Amino acid sequence: MKHKEATTVTVPGPAGRLMATVEGDGGIPVLFVHDFAADRTHWAETQHGLATRSVSFDQRGMGESSGGHGPFGVEASVEDVTAVADALLPEKFVLVGHGFGAAVAGAFASYYPERLAGLLYVEPVGDMRRTEKADVAAWLENFSEAKYGGFHEHWFTPLLLEAKEKTRALVMKTLRTSRREAIAGNMESLFRHDPGEAFERFKGPTHALVAFTTPETLVAQRPELSHSVLPHASHWPMLDAPQWFHTELVRFLGRCKSEH
Repeated sequence: MKHKEATTVTVPGPAGRLMATVEGDGGIPVLFVHDFAADRTHWAETQHGLATRSVSFDQRGMGESSGGHGPFGVEASVEDVTAVADALLPEKFVLVGHGFGAAVAGAFASYYPERLAGLLYVEPVGDMRRTEKADVAAWLENFSEAKYGGFHEHWFTPLLLEAKEKTRALVMKTLRTSRREAIAGNMESLFRHDPGEAFERFKGPTHALVAFTTPETLVAQRPELSHSVLPHASHWPMLDAPQWFHTELVRFLGRCKSEH
């Protein structure tokens, strides 16, 4: 069967227009949710390699989507995922979330477990609610209007140490074009987000693809979460190692199909 080429679709969202890319046809559909300081182009190569139907979109205030005035945060992004799913994915689908998008995917799974055939975390952050208030305030101050200009160019430096050059170029491009207000609002919400709710309410296939397993990560905090590790990679494994990512994703889709 001929691969169905990518098309751009506009979806009415709670805070304005959401821009989405739909590609492929058949199989268990997949919905991708990007990290903060990102957009749907981070999933372009992944989507192009899939035989199944897939959808990615720009969250509000990011990429080509409107909604630059918010509100922002995990809960707001769940509303965006819901709007895209309602418009483009009437059947059960696999939800894939990266970084902040993984928190959004987990929250969606806790609210609407019946809509998912599987949940795939990519580099998910752990439970940040116990972070000292003074530390939270100091970190969030970096995203204030006064400090962000001097901070954001260096923010991703540690995360990009192992990145491929093309990964670094795309990540820095989307960082520079992402709205500070959206990044700040999404970041702040992570300190109130409970990732454990997804484990309590969604009992379907769940897996994680990670480059890091340090104590602050979800895979370290949740030993029951099965995961695959990509060594010598950055926070963006789908960009650093697209073939590895494709193989792992297809394997997980097969698991979702067998348990569906």
